[in-house]
Amino acid sequence: MKCNFLNTWCLAVCFTAAIASYGQHTKATTGPVFDNIGPVYTVTHLDHKPDTSKQLKAIFDVDRKQSDPSQLNTIISSLHRYYNLHVRYGFPKEQIHLAVILHGGATKDALSAAAYQDKYKVENPNIELIKSLSEMGVEIFLCGQSMSHSGYNKADLLPEIKVALSAMTVLTVYQMDDYALIKF
Repeated sequence: MKCNFLNTWCLAVCFTAAIASYGQHTKATTGPVFDNIGPVYTVTHLDHKPDTSKQLKAIFDVDRKQSDPSQLNTIISSLHRYYNLHVRYGFPKEQIHLAVILHGGATKDALSAAAYQDKYKVENPNIELIKSLSEMGVEIFLCGQSMSHSGYNKADLLPEIKVALSAMTVLTVYQMDDYALIKF
């Protein structure tokens, strides 16, 4: 078979059209729940189709930190993505029940503006992430063991943060209450 420009061009156009018709989109967008956080891709022609009548219950285990304290903890913003992608797919917001436990390296993300500024000499970039999740009804916990080990107390935390006995305790109790564990 002779390969020429026209054949190559036709093949490229057909391949591009096939990808486009399959419904995969290469640009992530935000919304419909969070307009500036949590970009997700619209995916069509799914082989696994979630039942949108189900209740989605998940507990996120967040223990990693960004090495640069001026950067967002992208694991926390995964909860925003979770809301955006499931509501976009057709799950009502009221059927989504999320919680998060911060511990280990993510302990610093729970700090108030003043405590964070004092410790890291920059603004806490996670304040709006945490506030917006709390406004959605997400339970946001900090491991009391990690808090104490790091030398902080309740007065050093954002008002949206609830102190737990330990991350292990929160993870155990939420999983006993049928929350799926999401760990990155």
